[in-house]
Amino acid sequence: MTSGPSRKAAALVALLALGLTGAAARAGADTPFARLMALLAARERGEVTFVARTYAAGLTRPLESSGVLRYRAPDHLEQRTLKPAPSDLILDGERLTVRRDGHTRHVDLRNYPDIAVYVDALRDTLAGRGAALERRFTVRWRGTLDHWQLTLTPIRAGASVRRIRLAGEAADIRTLEIFAPHGARTVMRLGPPPAA
Repeated sequence: MTSGPSRKAAALVALLALGLTGAAARAGADTPFARLMALLAARERGEVTFVARTYAAGLTRPLESSGVLRYRAPDHLEQRTLKPAPSDLILDGERLTVRRDGHTRHVDLRNYPDIAVYVDALRDTLAGRGAALERRFTVRWRGTLDHWQLTLTPIRAGASVRRIRLAGEAADIRTLEIFAPHGARTVMRLGPPPAA
């Protein structure tokens, strides 16, 4: 007979297994994509460092920025840019708050579908919402659960993003690439959380 902490631990493991199984069932058949969505759905929060480089015609070298990304399930994202100049992008639901140069601006994403394409891709991936991704994008999976790549091509014609490519290892996204229709490209590399 188990007692105290052992019973609680067994119950927690059973609940976790049930939650992962339910998430996989919601994402579709037992495929690597469904298992990835279940892993991502199980994560409630995360924090990583980022380095982003934007390549575009007319630039002699890529534009570079770096900082910290934070996620809290289901719909909270923060991008705190530290270099070259401090700024914050904070997304809660459909409300985007931009803080830069001592000014704050609030934007309703429903009024900016071009921004929403990128945000939906990242947010739905982080939350493990495979069905939502498949409603908005043509989803192409490559690799294994240990080393995977998702290519998301917007279904909506005329989107400001030609495709988005995410690559990672299990539940960790390591690279995010955004391809614009006219050849511009942003590559964001994600690393370990900042030192305390």
